[in-house]
Amino acid sequence: MRLSRAAGLVSFFGALVIGCGAAYVAGGGTEEVARDVRVSYEVYRTPAAGNVPVELESVLGSWSGTWDHNDAGCAIEIDRIAGEKYYGTLRKEGAVIAFEGTFDPEGRRVFFRETKVIKLGPGMSEWSLGTNTGVFMPDGRTLVGTGIDKWGTYDWQASKD
Repeated sequence: MRLSRAAGLVSFFGALVIGCGAAYVAGGGTEEVARDVRVSYEVYRTPAAGNVPVELESVLGSWSGTWDHNDAGCAIEIDRIAGEKYYGTLRKEGAVIAFEGTFDPEGRRVFFRETKVIKLGPGMSEWSLGTNTGVFMPDGRTLVGTGIDKWGTYDWQASKD
């Protein structure tokens, strides 16, 4: 059962990336693809039975996983909530990137945009600020998502430490 569920998730996100990439190549542009990513998440619904409840405060804390086009390790620290928004930093390969986001409790989704390069990592000449969409998995401690920047779409995943 777990293997088939995992295979289904991998198939879904693979199709999502291919579809978004095709839309981008076809001339949709960054905004169009980001909209398509959000629409694709509308279609994906984790079965309600067995879901751990999540709320805005569920995003707070330290997360670790993989990020970007090369699936490099990352650390995400979400340290502040103000109103309906949350704020944090992404650390990847020595880079530190600030972001802000919102949470959709009904769809168990997070949306965030990278807002500022605080520090570039060694050997990096630039960082393309991305827009990201993710969904809480049933365990409530894992986020899986897709982002887009000027180099195209990428996948990311992170689990709460």
